[in-house]
Amino acid sequence: NAFWNGEQMVFGDGDGETFGRFTASLDVIGHELAHGVTEHTAGLVYRGQPGALNEHVSDVFGVLVKQRHLDQSADEADWLIGAELLLPAVQGSALRSMAAPGTAYDDDVLGRDPQPAHMRDYVETTEDNGGVHINSGIPNKAFHLVATALGGYAWERAGRIWYLALTGGRLSRTADFAAFAAETVAVAAREYGEDSEEADAVRTAWSAVGVVNGDERS
Repeated sequence: NAFWNGEQMVFGDGDGETFGRFTASLDVIGHELAHGVTEHTAGLVYRGQPGALNEHVSDVFGVLVKQRHLDQSADEADWLIGAELLLPAVQGSALRSMAAPGTAYDDDVLGRDPQPAHMRDYVETTEDNGGVHINSGIPNKAFHLVATALGGYAWERAGRIWYLALTGGRLSRTADFAAFAAETVAVAAREYGEDSEEADAVRTAWSAVGVVNGDERS
């Protein structure tokens, strides 16, 4: 496995059957670094929806690190997390897919990717700290929708909005999906204009995944 423990990043060597070494994936490295950023900014509690947001923003900045390194536009990117980790025997493409949550793998050992892409499929569970690695698929899909709607390099506008929302000091440590959505809409409106392409893309994306109503404005 790979994780941030509050003091350092830890990367496993893999088991040689399902997973290879976890340092093989640049987006996984970026993901763990982003946990440190979240801890020292928004401080999102690692349980339930705030925990899923914690995982989500790590996926966002992890994938943006990879896209920046590869000089890929939003349309060119694969939007996969940990694609380099799965060994050939595994039936799957990655740990998670931000473009299509729930489709990353379907394997005899790993099982089937449990991530939902819409609030109607939100998973209520006591495992995984209330499903932090599962329900993160919902905001992950929202970010993918924003990035591809805006086009170009995802880190320039979509990523900037998410970073300002995370680090702006306005999020509660227990923020749920709706609160985070409202903050990203507010940031987009403040930075680019209430009726801007950016603000519209953010509103539309959160509506598409069922987090807010389509006519909501901040």
